Amino acid sequence: MKNPISLIPLSSVLNGQDQALVQEMEAFLSKIDPRGDFTFLSEGEGGVPLFYVQTGGSEPGFAARYQNYQEPYYFLVTGTRNSLAASLEMLSFLQQRGLRGKIIMGTPEKIHDEICEYLRFSNARAELRGSKMGVIGAPSDWLIASHVDKHVVQAKLGIEILPIDYQEFMDEIEAVKEVPEALIHRFKDKTNRQEDLIESLKIYLALKALCSRHGLSGFTLRCFDLLNLKHQTSCLAFGLLNEEGIIAGCEGDIPAMLTMAVAKALFGYAPFMANPSRFDMETNTAVYAHCTLPLNFVKSYTLDTHFESGLGFGIKGEIEEGPCTCFKISPDMTALKCLEGNIVANHNYATFCRTQIEVKFSSSLNEITDHPFGNHMIFAFGHHKEALARFFAFLG
Repeated sequence: MKNPISLIPLSSVLNGQDQALVQEMEAFLSKIDPRGDFTFLSEGEGGVPLFYVQTGGSEPGFAARYQNYQEPYYFLVTGTRNSLAASLEMLSFLQQRGLRGKIIMGTPEKIHDEICEYLRFSNARAELRGSKMGVIGAPSDWLIASHVDKHVVQAKLGIEILPIDYQEFMDEIEAVKEVPEALIHRFKDKTNRQEDLIESLKIYLALKALCSRHGLSGFTLRCFDLLNLKHQTSCLAFGLLNEEGIIAGCEGDIPAMLTMAVAKALFGYAPFMANPSRFDMETNTAVYAHCTLPLNFVKSYTLDTHFESGLGFGIKGEIEEGPCTCFKISPDMTALKCLEGNIVANHNYATFCRTQIEVKFSSSLNEITDHPFGNHMIFAFGHHKEALARFFAFLG
């Protein structure tokens, strides 16, 4: 079913079963949705709820049933029959109770776009709420400013954070006795280090099994411990899992993992998690780098070694140049740091993590240096600062 919407007509009792209203509604819906992008369902048949305000005097009907739905409440205004006046009264009613709502009106094209965004936000919220994200081991020791309150996370984003003992992860690696030949074959042109490849793919299969067992939509891993315990990295495993849509975050960084989950829900793909390597404050240009990223985020990639250790694999990716958004949720879940810019180059510096992008930002880097949210930031393609602000307002 294409974009189901539960349409909830609101009209005055004086209008009764006025057939003119039915005809007007059909004409109005046809005008705002000429391509049939939406499926309009009757109330109670499922879909995202949308209050269609047909006439003035419809306020009592809304007041009697609004508690059956969750905020924010969206009102579709026709521009006739005192639809706008009624909508303003209902929005005031909500605000007096500390609740949020939004009026959708304007040209057919504008209404269509706003409904599309409402659907996108509603679907993203539904994907986040009730999901579980794992924390395998504790956050890395150097992440001294990146701890979160899991109860706040559940209240704000609807995500349950599940701690997973590191030994369970290690046992899962040991339980992998064989790696499918087709999986090994995928990387035949990327490396001749067969033993490292097999061990990296065992880590991938172990993490995937953990996600399946615990019902995880994603996780963050204290990944540097693998260097001592297995003399391997999880970089290739993370690249594969993120490609598949399972959020895999580095170093036990929980705010970064949660930001990645939001990006996946909104944009439909796992983003690039990276740390700052160099800032030019005069030109607002920065180089961000990391040794892993989703394999479908790149134009091409090679398998290098891990930067800090020289062990296992680090992914060196070439990322498409163009518009990007760099953002992060604060550890206390109260704020969003967000900058727009353009990826202007990929680099190959020997002293940085393997995938390296140079970004020219459209605002001052002081936004990051004066009040940082830890060191990692999340990158998505395109400019989304305003949409992200609206989405977080939508979440409340």
